[in-house]
Amino acid sequence: MRNLLLFGLVVCGIHSTYTVTHLWKNCLTGTTGVSVFPDFVAVAIVDEDTVGYFDSSIKRLQLRQQWLENVDETYIDHYTRSLNTLTQNFQLMLKISMELFNQSGGIHTLQLMFGCQLDDEGKTEGFVQQGYDGEDFLTLDTSTFTWIAANPQAFIVKQDWESSGTITQIWKIFLVNECIEALNLFIDYGKKSLEREVPPEVSLLQGDPSSPVTCLATGFFPKGIVVSWQKDGEDLHEDVELLETVPNEDGTFQTRSRLAVSPADLKEHKFTCIVDHSSLEKMIIKPVTEEEIKTNRERLPLVAIIVGVVVPALVLAVIAAVNGAILWKKRKAGNSVVLEETASTSDSGSDSSSNAAAKV
Repeated sequence: MRNLLLFGLVVCGIHSTYTVTHLWKNCLTGTTGVSVFPDFVAVAIVDEDTVGYFDSSIKRLQLRQQWLENVDETYIDHYTRSLNTLTQNFQLMLKISMELFNQSGGIHTLQLMFGCQLDDEGKTEGFVQQGYDGEDFLTLDTSTFTWIAANPQAFIVKQDWESSGTITQIWKIFLVNECIEALNLFIDYGKKSLEREVPPEVSLLQGDPSSPVTCLATGFFPKGIVVSWQKDGEDLHEDVELLETVPNEDGTFQTRSRLAVSPADLKEHKFTCIVDHSSLEKMIIKPVTEEEIKTNRERLPLVAIIVGVVVPALVLAVIAAVNGAILWKKRKAGNSVVLEETASTSDSGSDSSSNAAAKV
């Protein structure tokens, strides 16, 4: 019972080893000791779009994309019940994790992420990772299908899982077969949204003559973008700070790059900000001139309204919601594809709560 419950903890973190064109990311988070935050949160993300959300406060699965709007309420009801049960299981899993670390109270977080990714050459890769209290715990090496333990407590679990082999086999079946099938179905049904291309709007901003010049690119999709600087036609890398790319409220993205430059250098040299994105036929080149910066200073209040909504550290994903939605659409289209639940009979000795964790 103890080990099977720990299995439910398994998954939170992704380390991409190649260029990803499509990504299905699932993550679950359980917390204890935080009264202002739900005990359990689950979110499903395909590429950069949140497709499903659930937490222990609303207690109902919510689908977040229009291309899933026709999903039968029966499936939403079914997976809502499953997620409410999983909410209780996560609290048990947290208690077991605390026991491993000899903890009796306090604020603790259990995070699990899993999914798969697909590159433009058709290469696929799955990932499974567990985190506890913001630190790595266990990661599945999908080249050897062995577990990488981040600390002595995780090594205890690693030995137990690898000695039985059952848990590893469950994940292998899911990652190699079902995960990629589900991702391809997502790409098929959400193609218009997932593969859309929106060009960036580029502005130059500066608070005062002694402040860094900021090159703001916003409103673009997909996420990948290159923002660079030139000085007198030569690439410039010194005194440049590239900030993180973050989401806007409308599902597009924004990023900023700052150039530390003195007023004297601005007068003596020609500086330009260059932005390249897959949606552009040619790169956007913005010369750093007083006229250009002044124009954008006037627009600054409007730009400030476009606030990037940073995905919380506890953003996670629900595999059940994904499979249910896709399965319903596939059946309605007259196809007979069935995404069967993994390992429903792979461990006959597990009890009902353990089975619930294993199916997730």
